[in-house]
Amino acid sequence: MNCRLTNGLTAVIGFFIFCGVQAQSGITDKLSDPKGLNNQPVLTDVNNSFDPQPQNVQGLDGVEPCGHNHVINQLDNQYPGFKSQYNQQYLQSVRASKNIQKRKRIITDTTYFYDTIYTVPVVFHVLYNNSTENIHDSLLINQIEVLNRDFRRFNKDSVNTRSFFKSRAGDAKIEFVLASVDPNGNPTNGIIRKATSVASFGRTNGSINNNMKSSANGGNDPWNPQKYINVWVCDLSANGQDALLGFAYPPYGHPSWTSQSWVTDPQQGVVLHYKVTGRNNPNAKNNATLAAANEGRVAVHEFGHYFGLRHIWADDQFSANRCLLDDYIDDTPIQGVGANFNCNLSSNTCFEPNDLPDMIENYMDYSTHDCQNLFTRRQVEVMRNALTTYRSNIIVDMRIETKMRVFDTVIYDKVLIYAQPNNDKLIVEVKNVDLLDNLTVETYDILGQKVIPNHTLTSNETVFPTHNFATGVYIVVLRKPNGEVVRKQKVWIE
Repeated sequence: MNCRLTNGLTAVIGFFIFCGVQAQSGITDKLSDPKGLNNQPVLTDVNNSFDPQPQNVQGLDGVEPCGHNHVINQLDNQYPGFKSQYNQQYLQSVRASKNIQKRKRIITDTTYFYDTIYTVPVVFHVLYNNSTENIHDSLLINQIEVLNRDFRRFNKDSVNTRSFFKSRAGDAKIEFVLASVDPNGNPTNGIIRKATSVASFGRTNGSINNNMKSSANGGNDPWNPQKYINVWVCDLSANGQDALLGFAYPPYGHPSWTSQSWVTDPQQGVVLHYKVTGRNNPNAKNNATLAAANEGRVAVHEFGHYFGLRHIWADDQFSANRCLLDDYIDDTPIQGVGANFNCNLSSNTCFEPNDLPDMIENYMDYSTHDCQNLFTRRQVEVMRNALTTYRSNIIVDMRIETKMRVFDTVIYDKVLIYAQPNNDKLIVEVKNVDLLDNLTVETYDILGQKVIPNHTLTSNETVFPTHNFATGVYIVVLRKPNGEVVRKQKVWIE
């Protein structure tokens, strides 16, 4: 759905609009209280005045980072009420993903995990007005490689994920292949090349141009969007200047549509600027902005939108809403208006309880490609839920991956238990996701009185308020589902 570029950058990829965050009280686990706001106000940058005018989300060179908001606005004009319905369906998808847990069968202290890996077919429609735009097969092949690498978290730069985000990174277990059979049952290499008289398919008068998806308008008609991911590779420049880098359509419907009518829409698919398709595209090397988006991750971002993800900064462009809106993904930190167009590790645009800096490593931000390296576990759940709920007919292969985990004291010892006296909080961090739903925590005072009842750990981070606790030593106890105590730890709370 959006793009990215950097340095003044912008690369495009784009997609989503948001609603306000709802805060909750009491024990905060991030599935029930997105971002752990817990009714506490989020502080904004005091130097930022509340300006009702939309903020500039383009890079310094004018390249637009994302076409998503244009897509959503156009759909709302075409189908009045689309935005509202889209938000509702997105929230339903997020809530549903909380129940998408790995199937588990516990035998004593050993857990077997059965994960499904989905494979989906991709067809590239390469539209060219000159030989430069007719990019080489190698770029399309390595684009598939990049998608598989990043969606499976096999990317070598995953080691660059900062320590406090490592436990949040996830493997989507979605893989991509070039289509091998066309809609008529004939063999294909999954690449269609077509000369066009259209010089550019860039935006016109601020509106997204979908003519690349129509043979009658100089593009190429899609293959059945229920069976293939159609990717149009074409010139998205405007007035001879690089502008939009990509956009995609979300997998959501409208109240008046049937359950399948939206995903069968011929506009479904992904559109990429030919200069940023594939890794190390030679057409990007002489432009500093495009060079920052030349790792093939424009497509990674856009495929994220295709599978239902929003930008981590909530797609809102009004400073009056800064830090007040959310992407509803509970393991991405709240981020302010706009996006990061660089790789600034110190960026922290919103201050919140249990504060973390901006997750510039996330593929759904606009940071430079050499900075991006992860989808979060909750983003993974949303994408898999969107695939199996809205796009299930596109799956061509499912295979079961079986893993075994033997829990031992080393695993349990890596659970972090600590107090934050200045914030009146007791925090339990579970870095190993395999332990989630397999541990309960309870807390006693020095006299043996239970002050925090049994609570099953379902999130990487669980926060317990301690403002009513007397100063002193408390005992935190971790138990397995069968009641066996696996860890006790003393904590000083004041």
